[in-house]
Amino acid sequence: MNFDPTIVAITCATSAAIFLGSAALKFSQPTEFRAAVESYRMVPEVMAVALEWIIPALELAGAIGLVVAATRGAAALLLLSLIAAFTGAIVLNLARGRRELDCGCFGPLLRQPLSLWLVARNVLLALLVLAALTPVDQRPLASLDYLTIAAAAAALVILYGAANYLLATAPKIASLRTGDA
Repeated sequence: MNFDPTIVAITCATSAAIFLGSAALKFSQPTEFRAAVESYRMVPEVMAVALEWIIPALELAGAIGLVVAATRGAAALLLLSLIAAFTGAIVLNLARGRRELDCGCFGPLLRQPLSLWLVARNVLLALLVLAALTPVDQRPLASLDYLTIAAAAAALVILYGAANYLLATAPKIASLRTGDA
């Protein structure tokens, strides 16, 4: 089954924008991102120093690769591997009972404690990236398709950002409700 190229372009543009934003925020505050990596206790400290640059560089490469047809498949596999690694680290730390950690997903801009919601969000993000690997119809894109792609990708990125904001603020709102603040 082949998908309409507009659908695949929307998923690629959305995924690229999300990972581009994530990489940019990590590059903007590398020391804080390294602290988030170290807090997971998954790699030695010396490796965390390297990962503070490697992870956002891979996210950036994946984001750029998704919007270039020739590299789309490799970029999708790279991003799926990153999502799997991030999700595995979250799940392992949740199993350790370490929910208070900042996920580090968007650098210092949006601190989020670990939760199963982050795992669900990552699964949805993986499905979005996975769409880049689907076969597409060979019809040429028309000018209205490009407008549709831009508008839909912008709406999905805004929705993703809103969901992340809700995930980040949910514990604070819950503590206000219970009077623990």
